[in-house]
Amino acid sequence: MSENSKTGNAWLNFILIFIMGGVFAIGFFKVPPAMPLLMEYFQCGLGEAGWFMSACSVAGTIIAFATGMIQTKIGPKGMLIAALICMLVDSLMGVLAPNVEVFIASRFIGGLGNGFLATAGPTLIALLFKDPSKRGLPNSIWACWTAVGSLIMLNSFAFLIQTTGSWQGVWWVCVVVNAIALLVTIFFIRIDHAEEMAMVSGGDVKPWAGLTSLNSWLLVIVFACFAYIFSVWSAMSPTFLQTPLVGMDMATANSVSSITTITGIIGSLIMGVILSKVKNHPAVLVVAMIVCAAVGTIMFTFTGAAVMIVIAAAVGLATNIVPPCLFQNAQWAAKTPAGVALVMAALPIGSNFGGIPAATSAGAIVDATGSWAMTAAPLAAVGIIGVICAIVFMMRCGKYAVESANK
Repeated sequence: MSENSKTGNAWLNFILIFIMGGVFAIGFFKVPPAMPLLMEYFQCGLGEAGWFMSACSVAGTIIAFATGMIQTKIGPKGMLIAALICMLVDSLMGVLAPNVEVFIASRFIGGLGNGFLATAGPTLIALLFKDPSKRGLPNSIWACWTAVGSLIMLNSFAFLIQTTGSWQGVWWVCVVVNAIALLVTIFFIRIDHAEEMAMVSGGDVKPWAGLTSLNSWLLVIVFACFAYIFSVWSAMSPTFLQTPLVGMDMATANSVSSITTITGIIGSLIMGVILSKVKNHPAVLVVAMIVCAAVGTIMFTFTGAAVMIVIAAAVGLATNIVPPCLFQNAQWAAKTPAGVALVMAALPIGSNFGGIPAATSAGAIVDATGSWAMTAAPLAAVGIIGVICAIVFMMRCGKYAVESANK
């Protein structure tokens, strides 16, 4: 097979994988725009409703400690299939939930799927694109999977509600779409099974090696800090925009929230270009985390519809430049392909753990103080921790990254 043919097949498989990630995200992010309806249906407050997203993060964090080992058994494509099955169960169980406890349990299952998918995507990219210098663009595109799914759901939610007549109708649509995606993954994504298993088996590298590396944990903590900031916005912004402070109706609030996903996609792609031009990827991570922390701290301190449109755009750009940096820097946290795969398997610990306290802590602060601006304190603290860990990672791995890029 020619090099161009191999590259074409790699991109074709990657595009299908990315679409499956987007489909998963459509189901994953069906809750934020439905939050007011769900609170009314289940008769619960904002603090308890925060668990509709935080339960996903709890599950994702728990399973992330085992995804490296699981991936050595079923491969990254198997992880993608498992993720879609989990989201299918999430939607089906959620729509039939008789009470809030069962509904939260359905979201826990969806969170398990998020842990599987977060591990599978970067590993499949490393498998498809053998040259590390060629991974910057696909990594930056992959970082948009949550943004694309969220964008679609936020902008279609009002239409789906009008068409189906209830939030349950939206859940049924997700059931159908995920079932189709599952079949496409099984029959149309072509990954050489022997090759993928050879990559993730690790040889002499133990399946838990990614959990014992300081470099790995620095990236995990940075990911957790990003995830906290991003999750507070994604889970709470539609509700905040509908408060008297801002005064938007549901459809407008969801559309404004989706601006974040549009600018997030732009930010991720811009970062992909930067990563392909700059050799010191750890230094880029430091700058990206500083920007993320600064914008995240102020995102609920402004009021008024016009200014919140600007904030929504800024949050998208500032937060979504971080994940591509993390995926790209994983290759510098370890020095063997199997080690890199295990670092990538560890990253979802951070992405999920950061989301656990996000919606619940923000909701509890607002319930207790009556002030959305008070969320700035924990957002700032988390942002500072992320910046410090990024700096330490740069000090440890920056030289190795530059030397490797010069070879």
